[in-house]
Amino acid sequence: MASAIFIQTSFQSKSLNTHFVPSFKLPVSLSFKPRTAAFPKCVHVRPSLIEPDGEKLVNLHVTQLERELKKREATSLLKVKLTPIYMQCVHALSKGWASLLTGFTRETEFLQTLHLNSLRLSDGSFVNMSVPIALAIHDSQKASIGESDIVALFDSDDKLIAILTSKL
Repeated sequence: MASAIFIQTSFQSKSLNTHFVPSFKLPVSLSFKPRTAAFPKCVHVRPSLIEPDGEKLVNLHVTQLERELKKREATSLLKVKLTPIYMQCVHALSKGWASLLTGFTRETEFLQTLHLNSLRLSDGSFVNMSVPIALAIHDSQKASIGESDIVALFDSDDKLIAILTSKL
């Protein structure tokens, strides 16, 4: 515990000046005058969605009727189990956050994303995309899938999440 003792000493100190007056003057006079320009008193904002990348929004959801058919179809497909990271990628695709993609990126799209932070569209324009949405699988999974054009994606609890088709 710290303590201090204040006693009177023979040393006399000057009192502190608590009022400061600058000893210099500015060469010009500064003043602030609010602008009186005519600004509109009311601004109308029309709410709307942003334009999707690539000029088209891809809907990757299926209707309730189609969902039951897809669940039955998935029972006969090869299965790929997704880690939490790839579940997030499927979520990003399904919500349209990467609306120009209809699935995971292929090698050329993956490399463009890594090196250019963007994807080149078919019309030659570029769209910002700094994170590739890819699905990495082990060689054993790749060998078991083989030449199949369609696989079922499951979460860690074996719940069907999506069906991935290969469209070139």
